[in-house]
Amino acid sequence: MKQFSAMLASCVLAFASLATHADGLREGWQEVDGLHLFYREGGSATDPTVVFLHGNPLSSLMYADVMADLVAHRHLHVIAMDYPSFGYSDAPSRESYRYTFDHVAQTVAAFLQARGITRYGLYMQDYGVPVGFRLMSADPEAITSIIVQNGVIHLDGFPSAQDPHGELRRHWSSRNAAVDARRAGYARSLAYPRAEGWEDEDHMGADAMLQMITAEQRPGVIDARNDLWFDYGTNVQRYPEWQALLRRMHVPVLVLWGKQDLFFTVRGAEAYRRDAPQAQVHILDSTHFATLDRPDEVARLVGDFLDRQQMAAH
Repeated sequence: MKQFSAMLASCVLAFASLATHADGLREGWQEVDGLHLFYREGGSATDPTVVFLHGNPLSSLMYADVMADLVAHRHLHVIAMDYPSFGYSDAPSRESYRYTFDHVAQTVAAFLQARGITRYGLYMQDYGVPVGFRLMSADPEAITSIIVQNGVIHLDGFPSAQDPHGELRRHWSSRNAAVDARRAGYARSLAYPRAEGWEDEDHMGADAMLQMITAEQRPGVIDARNDLWFDYGTNVQRYPEWQALLRRMHVPVLVLWGKQDLFFTVRGAEAYRRDAPQAQVHILDSTHFATLDRPDEVARLVGDFLDRQQMAAH
């Protein structure tokens, strides 16, 4: 079984390398604090940079098509990394790496420093939003623009977290072993994509699903991911702080939202206008993973947004 898993991971990596190389992206691992963090990068570092922060349970793979489209048609530098235990990055044990959003954000900041990236726009989805807002809080002057896709800093778009006495909020205040067990059981039940019984409600596609399964079923990763989910409550506590930060920053803001997302709903997209009246909001006929489901549409909207930003700067 271990040999099969290793072979499967190798096959997925080989496929991803061929696909992204054909699309003009570069791939590699950056060593940060003893960890090897996988990344995808395109364009020249002398051009304006956009950093893509992925969500759960995927990786930088969710941005490959959008990033390739952007650098094919514009003078941009794009980069996306996989967090520890996600994608092709190392999966350190819970004993050697604290799986908290604070720590993940510190790792991302160290990755950007190692790559020489000091000023950049942010594209954030799902878990990428609380990671990105930590980066912004630490160094708001580094941020040139903000792009949010299906990720919240308001309870408006997070129905399952609105009830302070609901299961999620209770779990975040006092960890519930049953919630951990349910999430672990689901992760372990995921199997190699095949024709029989195939379901893809979120339109992530077989390649992304295969990478997700392989990454999450590595030894210790399921428990590490549960640690990170338990820590998600710290994000909700910081929503008012991040809303105030957004009001102060006055940078261009683009909000993209797949309206078929039932976890982070459309009300979350509209809520950004309260703190950033300048925000452009586009509701897409897509899912939580719009960059995989409709990469051409996302790339067009992001490209147009960045074009307008550059024109305004000149």
